[in-house]
Amino acid sequence: MDPMDDDNAPVWDEDAALASVSGNRALALSLFKDLCATLPQELRILREQRAAGDLPGTAERAHYISGGAAYCGVHALRSRLKLLESHARAGNDTGTGAALSAVAAEVERLLAFAKSLS
Repeated sequence: MDPMDDDNAPVWDEDAALASVSGNRALALSLFKDLCATLPQELRILREQRAAGDLPGTAERAHYISGGAAYCGVHALRSRLKLLESHARAGNDTGTGAALSAVAAEVERLLAFAKSLS
């Protein structure tokens, strides 16, 4: 699936998140909320790295964040992060910029969803 085409993907796949933590819903929610709490800072770092021309650093940071996203059942964000990582590793600044915009949009969608859980 093309990460840019999954706008209809669920923001949070609760079943996948539960599978990661042996069905412990309280833990799944806690990890999800912890991830969401870090995303504004992570997005800032990604933007700073790209602006500084540090595409290898951008790729590494995207890879790091995508691991947590996968564990928490946040597949739409993870797919956008993987695309960002791919463009950054390839040295494609234009593609990295577009992918970073898609990551930012998904972070906004995710944070709005997380607020609705509170």
